[in-house]
Amino acid sequence: MFSKDNCYLVAASPELRARFLHTKELLQAGDELPDVATIDVLDLRTFSLISSRRKRIHTTTGELAPVVGTRRALVLLVDFSDNKATQNQQHYADMLFSSSNDGTVSLKDFYWEASYHKLTVTGEVSGQGGATNGWYRAPRPYSYYTNNDFGTGFYPQNSQKLVEDLVDLADPFVNFANYDNDGDGIVDALFIVHAGSGAEVTGDKNNIWSHKWEISPKTVDGVKVQSYSIEPEDGKIGVFCHELGHVFGLPDLYDTDYSSSGTGDWDLMAAGSWNNGGQTPAHPTAYCKVKLGWVKPVTIFNSQQNVTIKPYATNDGQIYKLPIKDINSKEYFLLSNRQKKGFDGYLLGEGLIIEHIDENKTGNTNDTHYLVDIEQCDGKLDLNKGANRGDANDPFPCGMNSSFTANTTPSSKAYDGSDSEIAIAEIKRKGDNITVDIKSGVLQAPKIPVAR
Repeated sequence: MFSKDNCYLVAASPELRARFLHTKELLQAGDELPDVATIDVLDLRTFSLISSRRKRIHTTTGELAPVVGTRRALVLLVDFSDNKATQNQQHYADMLFSSSNDGTVSLKDFYWEASYHKLTVTGEVSGQGGATNGWYRAPRPYSYYTNNDFGTGFYPQNSQKLVEDLVDLADPFVNFANYDNDGDGIVDALFIVHAGSGAEVTGDKNNIWSHKWEISPKTVDGVKVQSYSIEPEDGKIGVFCHELGHVFGLPDLYDTDYSSSGTGDWDLMAAGSWNNGGQTPAHPTAYCKVKLGWVKPVTIFNSQQNVTIKPYATNDGQIYKLPIKDINSKEYFLLSNRQKKGFDGYLLGEGLIIEHIDENKTGNTNDTHYLVDIEQCDGKLDLNKGANRGDANDPFPCGMNSSFTANTTPSSKAYDGSDSEIAIAEIKRKGDNITVDIKSGVLQAPKIPVAR
C-alpha cells in the first residue's frame, strides 16, 4: 500500500537551487569541487534522487471539482527527542488561519484574495506537551523518520510512518470527522508541522523535504486519514500555500529536474511560493485559477478591439481565453494582467501575462513544450533555459514589443509550428489596466433557433 507515487515535493528554495546549479556547473566543467563537507548535501546524486521522485508523481489536474466555500483544515505539531521544537502553537494559528484585520498575513488571507473571496480556509492547531507546550512528541527519533533520505524513503522509515504515529497520538484529542468537508468519509486537509528546518532550504538529507503525500487509509472517528502535507517549524506561508494547492489538486509547475524554471516566480505552484522569502507568495497562474473554479474565462472569438483587462489580484479574476483553431482545443492562450498588488506585490514586473496552455501535457518538465508556458515578451526564453526565475521583461509590453503574432518573437504559433490564427496587438498600459486588440481565427458557433 505504500509507494512513492503521488509524492509532491515543494520546490527547492532559490538559495538551495542556486547552490545546486553552481555545484552542477563545477562537476560538468571538471573544475575543483568544494570540500567534502560542503558537497555532501549538494551533489548531483542527491538532486537526481529528488528529481526522480518528482517524475513519478501524477502531475495532471484533469477536471477538478470547484474549490469554493469553506474548507476546514487540521494542523498537527510534532517534535522529537532528538529534534525539539521552540515555536509556540499560537504562531501557527496566526500564520495559517488569522484574518488580516488583526495585523497578521495568513494562508487564509492568501486563499481569500486569490480565489476572489470564493474560498475561506479555516482550521485548528493541535498538539500536546512536547518540548514546547502544544507539540506532540513522536514515539521515535527524528533520525528514524528521515533515515538520511529526506523523510521520503521507503516505509516504515519515512514520513508516512511519522503521520501514522502522529494520528494515533492525536486521536484522543481530535475529532477527525470535523475535517471531512464534503462528507465523502475522508479527511480533506491535514497539515503536519515538524520541528526544525526543511530540506528544501538546508539540502540536508537528515531533514524532511516538505511534500504532499499519502498513507495507507487509516480510519479514526469514522473517517479515513489518507492525504497529508508536511512542512517545517520555521516554514513561511508560501510553503503551506503551495502544498495546500496540491491538496486542492494543482500540479507542480516548476521543472522538476531543474533544467528550466517552468512558470518561475510568477506562480504559487512554482518558485513564486518563495517570493519575499516565502512570506508573500504569488497568486497561482490563470490556468490554476480556472481549474479551481475561481474564474470563468472570457473566450474571445473573431476580432475584438480595445479590450480592457483589469488587474489580476484585485478584481473578480479577469482572464481571457483564446482557443487555438478550435473552440474545444486543449491548446490555447490565457491572458491576465499581473500588477504588484496584494499577494502579487513581490512580482518581478507588471503587465500582460500570456500563458500558452497545452492540456495534452502533464507538467513542465519538457523545456520546449510545457503544460503551462509563460510567453516572455523579450523573447529570451530565460524561464525555459533556466537562466532565471523570471524578470521584468516577461510581461507585455516590453521595450519596443507590443504585439504577439505569428511573426513576432515570441510567436503565437501552435506547438506544431502552424499558425494559430491568433494575434494580439496594440498592447498598452493605461494606469493599472492593460488594453489590447485581439484577432482570433476561431469563429463563434451560430445560435440555433429554439423550435417553438
